[in-house]
Amino acid sequence: MPALAEWCILILFVGGGWYWYEAMRAKELARAAGRGRCGELGVTFLDDTVALTRLRPRRDEEGRVALQREFRFEFTSDGSARYGGEIILLGRDIRRIEMEPYRADPPGRPAIDVAAEAADRKWLH
Repeated sequence: MPALAEWCILILFVGGGWYWYEAMRAKELARAAGRGRCGELGVTFLDDTVALTRLRPRRDEEGRVALQREFRFEFTSDGSARYGGEIILLGRDIRRIEMEPYRADPPGRPAIDVAAEAADRKWLH
């Protein structure tokens, strides 16, 4: 029959595996949510990743304790500047997605082609 120490080690391994599995599921959910929101707004989700910035226990609307995870991500609207965003999950529910204000091209106006503009310049010497 296994000793108490062996049971404790087994419980630690099972608990660690469960936490790791839930953490990876939450990260995938946050990444898909960030990519989806960026797609809706017509901006580019950068690096195809999110980073966990905060983890704490919280109660949901029904009073149950769940882990609240806060993730950061970056996006760009024009390819030259990076902007930040935040995704908050409570358990497996997306609570909020916030994005920094960003510069957007006015509708109907094409983006400037810098290479073509530089080639068209005439220099005075």
